[in-house]
Amino acid sequence: MFNDISIFMAIVDAGSFMQAAKNLQISQATVSRRLQSLEKELRITLIIRSTRNFEISTAGQRLYQSVKEQQLSLHKVIDNLRDEQQQIVGRIRVSLPTVMAYTIISPYLAEFMHENPDIKLEVCYQNIELDLIRDNFDLAIINYRPKQQTVLIRKIYSVVTGLYCSPAYIQRFGMPMYLEDLNKNHLCVGNINFDLTTDREVYTLHKSGTVLLFPNHGRLFTNNTLHNRQIALSGQAIAGGWDDFFAAELKSGQLCRVLPDYSFGEITFYLIRLKNHEKSAITTFIKFLDDCIERAKSQLS
Repeated sequence: MFNDISIFMAIVDAGSFMQAAKNLQISQATVSRRLQSLEKELRITLIIRSTRNFEISTAGQRLYQSVKEQQLSLHKVIDNLRDEQQQIVGRIRVSLPTVMAYTIISPYLAEFMHENPDIKLEVCYQNIELDLIRDNFDLAIINYRPKQQTVLIRKIYSVVTGLYCSPAYIQRFGMPMYLEDLNKNHLCVGNINFDLTTDREVYTLHKSGTVLLFPNHGRLFTNNTLHNRQIALSGQAIAGGWDDFFAAELKSGQLCRVLPDYSFGEITFYLIRLKNHEKSAITTFIKFLDDCIERAKSQLS
């Protein structure tokens, strides 16, 4: 019966028995015979024939419309299944900035892997200038604007940087009230990534849209805010970081902001990937990254 229904649908779509036969690559006599067989089985007239043309009966119109809707629904299901299958298969190599990934992305990586069991993911945590092609990465999040012309660039996240210390530090050394206080009996841990000037003995500070260069007599510099947090929690020094990363410690009172009117400026993170590199597994992972960012924003709001 179902094959005969397909013949009926082909006749209606083609507008004639002759054209339907050509489209199906069978004889016109076979088309007529199969339609008659269907009408006999259903005990209804589907097409009212005449010498020059035909007319679809009311019952035929109902059958045609019903089958057409089922076909469209089936095609949609098949397309969705194909898309889903494409999304969960593939190997991805990703470069992520250490601290941002630690805070925002890594807590949900295992969840992503469980939801996509056929994806193989290789993650490299680093804060270096890289080339996607040379270094064999599918995509990366970086905190500088790349010069490559072969990559697609999208701003994905930004943070405002500052100085932090613990209550234990304040009790022992006092809270700096002015910029000048930083160079008076205070150990400040400078972050190399925050100050992009070649002279690390100079702080690049921002206050109300004004950029200030302030001499830094500090002796300790790091390139990782993750370690800066531990140094600040030790109660022995003031360390650089950003509110998003120190959110839990700021909320619990383990850390507090030093000179809150000043910042080291804004760090912008960019998502980069190669142009014409539309592997579905990559698209799926990018959506995951966007979801991680939204989670982070909602937790801070």
